[in-house]
Amino acid sequence: MSGSGGFYKYRCKYFYTHNCPNWVYVNNSPCASCCAEGRDVDGPPPETPYSHEICVPRVEDGTVHYTLMEIVNTDESGNQWTLRYKVEQTQVPAVSTTSATPGPPVPATSY
Repeated sequence: MSGSGGFYKYRCKYFYTHNCPNWVYVNNSPCASCCAEGRDVDGPPPETPYSHEICVPRVEDGTVHYTLMEIVNTDESGNQWTLRYKVEQTQVPAVSTTSATPGPPVPATSY
């Protein structure tokens, strides 16, 4: 830390590695000169597309079946998505459903 004026000042992130003489207000950050020289540029983002696994329900004859699928980003801008099967079509355990719904509760008339 150096100087006065109410703010702490720190040496540039590249003080030791590139012998940069500049000061910054945020610790472990590069100065404007080092940024302009490209010292603080990160590598390119990974090329793997974003994907997310989901279970898609479908109802057949009153039984719910779940299919394992994934949503895959097919566009670099993130605007194009595709839904595709994750595994071969095998039956996942089924859950029985019914269309019958219970009636409304009836208040008791005697206490």
